[in-house]
Amino acid sequence: MPRFVGVIRELFRPWREASTWWALTHLLLDVFMGTVTFTSTVVLLALSFGLLITFPLAVPFIWALFVCARVASAVERSRIAALLGERIDDGVPPLVARSPWARLVERVKSRARWKGIAYDVLALPRGVLTTTVTVVVWCGSAALLLLPLYVSRLPGD
Repeated sequence: MPRFVGVIRELFRPWREASTWWALTHLLLDVFMGTVTFTSTVVLLALSFGLLITFPLAVPFIWALFVCARVASAVERSRIAALLGERIDDGVPPLVARSPWARLVERVKSRARWKGIAYDVLALPRGVLTTTVTVVVWCGSAALLLLPLYVSRLPGD
C-alpha cells in the first residue's frame, strides 16, 4: 500500500508545484496577448504600407508601428519573466542617430526590429494554437481523471 501511495504522489507532483500553474497561466494568456499585438501590428502595417503613396502621411504610422512593436516586445519579455521565471535580454540595439528622420531610417533598416514585428504578427496564430492545445489536454486529462465517477452513466456499457 505505501508504494501505491508513493506512485500516486509522484504522479500528481506537477499539480502541486507553482511553476505548473504559472506556465498554464502563461499558455492561457497567449491568445489574449496575441490578439492585442496582432491587431495593433497588422493595423499599423496596413496603414503604413497603404499610405506610402502619400509618404508624409505614412511617416507617423511607420513610427507608431516600430514604437508599438517595441512596447509589445517589452511586455512579452516581462510576462515571460514574471510567469516562467526566464529572463530574456533585449536583442534590439539602441538607436544611435541624432535626428528624428535618421532614427526612423535606422528603425526601418534594423533586422531585429522587423523580427519583433514578425513575432507580433505570428502571436495570434501561435496563441490560438497553444491555448487550444492547452485547454484540450487539460480538459481531456480532467475527463479521464473523473471517468470512474461517470463511467456507469455512459451509453452502451
